[in-house]
Amino acid sequence: MSGHKFDPENRKKLNSQERQAILPPAQVLKDIGLGSNTVWADIGCGTGFFTIPLAKEVKQVYALDIRAEMLSDLREILTQQQIHNVKMLQSEESHFPLPDQMMDGLLISLVIHEVDQPIEFFLELNRILQSGGRLVVIEWAKTSTKMGPPLEHRLSIQQIDDWALNTGFIKEISWKWSENFIGLEYRKKPLYNNNCI
Repeated sequence: MSGHKFDPENRKKLNSQERQAILPPAQVLKDIGLGSNTVWADIGCGTGFFTIPLAKEVKQVYALDIRAEMLSDLREILTQQQIHNVKMLQSEESHFPLPDQMMDGLLISLVIHEVDQPIEFFLELNRILQSGGRLVVIEWAKTSTKMGPPLEHRLSIQQIDDWALNTGFIKEISWKWSENFIGLEYRKKPLYNNNCI
């Protein structure tokens, strides 16, 4: 992969009004469709762009990031807004401190283009997701836009599909919220009991 990583010094712009306007979290989550009694993880949560609205829609959110600075900023926001159903965890890039098959859903927003070992990353996503669980990926469209990473750091839908389909996921649906962003939903292949007739 590219080795391109977001500089945490720029983290204040992650929740900017401009970003909220072109990728409105409430609309994105409405389109995705969430169950109020479900448990989700926001992998690469940053400063909480999706964690905060997600917490208002579901039972429990696990917010994971490799950067302590991001989680520190998120902690402040959670305290200010008195949100109590978010558990923050600092993690390694492809090793999450979560039990097997714990999550109903995973949200991965603008992260995969920075991942160094994508197959390992997707296998770890598969491990923590319950059978039939949902994986929602949001990424920069592979086109030149005014904001976002250089074109060579962006991923094609085909590339993301290949990683997901080779690690135990089935493709479901996709979205395009603007010229900047695409959304892809996968489902973890259900485990079938071979003894059933």
